[in-house]
Amino acid sequence: MIALIYLQTSRCQERQSIHSLNFDHPKIEDMKPASKKTLNGLVEEHMTSLVRDSITMQRRSKRGRRTLQSSSINLARVCLQKTAASTTNTPLVSRPTKNIDLNALLTSEIPIPPPSEVGMTLHWLAVDGVQPISLLNPQDEHAVSNRRSNESNESQDSTIALRQLLPRLVSDELQLYFTRITHALVTHPEAAISRLANDTGIQELIPFFTRYITLTIHQTINDTEQCRLMIHCIDALIRNRNIHLELHLDQLLPSILTCIVASRIGSTGENHWLLRDEASDVLVRTCALFGEKYGNLRGKVIQTLCKALQLKGNELGRWYGGIVGITKFGAKTVDAFILPLVGHWDALENTLEEASEEGRFAVHRCQDALLVSLILFQKLQKIHGCLN
Repeated sequence: MIALIYLQTSRCQERQSIHSLNFDHPKIEDMKPASKKTLNGLVEEHMTSLVRDSITMQRRSKRGRRTLQSSSINLARVCLQKTAASTTNTPLVSRPTKNIDLNALLTSEIPIPPPSEVGMTLHWLAVDGVQPISLLNPQDEHAVSNRRSNESNESQDSTIALRQLLPRLVSDELQLYFTRITHALVTHPEAAISRLANDTGIQELIPFFTRYITLTIHQTINDTEQCRLMIHCIDALIRNRNIHLELHLDQLLPSILTCIVASRIGSTGENHWLLRDEASDVLVRTCALFGEKYGNLRGKVIQTLCKALQLKGNELGRWYGGIVGITKFGAKTVDAFILPLVGHWDALENTLEEASEEGRFAVHRCQDALLVSLILFQKLQKIHGCLN
């Protein structure tokens, strides 16, 4: 179909008129006169609208003369095919349309996923300080390969527990809090311990505080004052009702027991006896707080303390820690585990003759621990006798 459009436009008045439309297509010639008249009216109306829009496009683009580009821009705006015309009359060739089967489109795989609605979803950033592998969490290829190798090793040996703390998952405010608390433990320990015992919203930092305490005790076992400070930190965390320590008892309890029954704590002349007493008090409070949730906790702790009751010549401090720790649990434990040790009193007396001044002091401390446990047992026995 070739449409010959003759436009007559005045520069003073932006008017246009379509003089005639001639159709040389055989199918159009066979149409009825009424149909031709209707088609002619529709085409004339459509072309008039396009020409009027082209004039508006020319005026807005500030062109002095109307060109084919104005019409092309207007046709592109109304999602029609651009005119491919030149100074000579060239026919407009329509591209063949391709029929699309909707059923085949629905059953086929879409190469590009459709856009999803913008929204919010929840996912785990970290579980017990470890970032889970999921599509929502960005993963480093090297870190993923290392984690997979660690998981394979863990599956081979189920007794190995791997934990990886990721500080980048903690907010900047909590990181600053952790830095200031650890620094204050050196400069102002009392204020830092008070904050640990009363502050709220520090549950996410418990794995980091636990690691800090255990590493400090392990590295400074020869520094009695530093170990005492870490025991006070554990006591502060236990007294804080705003946090939960159940998942970290497997790391805190060995550190407490180390400060009680270690063979040698601190250097020569340091008062490690006070550290063993304070650690025993913290151990009893821990068992009293979590004993209801974990029924075998108290038994395992007492079993560990009983292993330290084997009296040896150079391990009086370990023996003292076992006696003090078991005595703190009450009269029943004294009756079961401490009373059979009274027979070692003569052995302790015999070591006083050949012992040095420090050795004699250690023997006296062990004898004092035995006397305290026996006095406690007698008092409780009298109380029970009066009640009965």
